[in-house]
Amino acid sequence: MSRFILPGLMFFIFILEGTLFQLVITERFASEIMIVPRFLIVMLVFIGIYLGRWSGALYGLIFGLLFDVVYTDLIGVYMFGFALLGYGFALTYKWLQYSNLTQVTLAFLAVFLFEYYQYGLLQIIGLTEMDHTMFFQHRLLPTLALNGAFAILMVLPMRKLLQYVLKMARFREK
Repeated sequence: MSRFILPGLMFFIFILEGTLFQLVITERFASEIMIVPRFLIVMLVFIGIYLGRWSGALYGLIFGLLFDVVYTDLIGVYMFGFALLGYGFALTYKWLQYSNLTQVTLAFLAVFLFEYYQYGLLQIIGLTEMDHTMFFQHRLLPTLALNGAFAILMVLPMRKLLQYVLKMARFREK
C-alpha cells in the first residue's frame, strides 16, 4: 500500500497544478501578474533529498513527460527539465534531511532555475515575446512567492511521508 502513496500524491498535485489552480489564479489576477504553480518541482526536490538521485530523476522523467503530453505542444521540455532537477537536487546527506531551511531553499532554487530554463528556451525558439523585465516582475517573483510558500507548508509533511515510505521499503526488503 505504501508503494502507491507517493505516486498517488504526485498525480494529485499534477492534476491540481494543471486544472483547478489555473482556474482560481486566472480569475483573480488575469491581467496583472502570472503566477505559475510549480508544486511538482518542489515535490521532486523533496523526493530527491529523501529517496535519492534515481528516484528523483525517475519521478521527474515520468511526470515531466506526462506534463508535456497533457499540457504543452513541445514534447521533452518539461521531461528533461524535471528529470534534471530531480537528479541534480537529490542531495541525500543526513544533515540536509534535518534542515528545513536548506530543503526549502533548494526547492526555491529549483523553481528559480526551471523558470529561467523555460523562459530561455522559449526565447530561443521564439515562442515568447516577453522581455526579461516583464518576465522577472510579472512572472518570476509571483511564481517564486507562491512556490516558496508551498515549500514551507510541505516540508514537514513531506519529511514524515518520505520517512514512512523509506521505512516501509526497508520493511519489504527484509
